[in-house]
Amino acid sequence: MPQRPLIRWVALPLLCLGLLLLIAAVSWLLTRTSEPLAEAEPPREAPSPPDIPSAPVVPPPAFPSPQSAVPVPPDPGKPDARRIVASVEPVIESYEGDFRPEDVRAAIQAVTPLVQQCFEDAAQRNRGLQSVKLRFNVESRGGGRGQMNRGEVLVSTIPDPMVQACVVDSLLDIDFPTPSRGGRAQVVYPFVFTESGETGR
Repeated sequence: MPQRPLIRWVALPLLCLGLLLLIAAVSWLLTRTSEPLAEAEPPREAPSPPDIPSAPVVPPPAFPSPQSAVPVPPDPGKPDARRIVASVEPVIESYEGDFRPEDVRAAIQAVTPLVQQCFEDAAQRNRGLQSVKLRFNVESRGGGRGQMNRGEVLVSTIPDPMVQACVVDSLLDIDFPTPSRGGRAQVVYPFVFTESGETGR
């Protein structure tokens, strides 16, 4: 019976191999696409956004404070009005010696340019009408000279402590002319920073 081992070890494996090849060929014919794959289109570039004019850049405040107002860029259609320290009548709480209201006004006129500079340094952070009310002493030292000292902030619409300190420091060592022979006055005065043409008290 030499034919049985031959059938078992040669013919059957060849038959199985042939069946596998046939199944693979039929599967390939059934799954083959009739049309060639279309070439993928390259991705289109997104259109570039139109040029938008940039807004003017406002520099950050010199002395940032968490309570300071946000900087506001100037309006290009509106001319920048001149901002000044308004003239307000001082309140003389007490006085002694040879001292007159004219001496107080002369002292305030002498210190106003320095206070004006304090307000202008903070104008971008604190826009609109602003005021710092102070109490201070005005002293006539004789010889036609006077001096201001002992300033303190009573009320301020500007929350920035650097501006308040600048206004108080402006009072120190400022000489002003006075005809008085000697005396002292305690004064309350609101330095009001406003645009020209406005009034504030």
